Amino acid sequence: MDPVRYISAIILVGALLALAIWLLRRFNLTGMATKAPLTVVGHLSVGTREKLLVVRFGSEDVLLGITPHSITRLGSVPAGTGQLSAESDK
Repeated sequence: MDPVRYISAIILVGALLALAIWLLRRFNLTGMATKAPLTVVGHLSVGTREKLLVVRFGSEDVLLGITPHSITRLGSVPAGTGQLSAESDK
């Protein structure tokens, strides 16, 4: 096999591989579920590196306090009620 055919075959295989990857990503054909179990409902920065985050997990909204060194669960309610209650297990 001469070098021109060898190089063109490598380019063709690379192009087909790139096309296959693009199609998988474009049409979500990877077989993964499209609905994530966690969704961020809202967030609020309360400092330079601290924030409050409301995360929906299944049928529950969870309020998290996030700092550079820790993540703390501050409260939770059933999803959609909009009123968080403080944790009483302290």
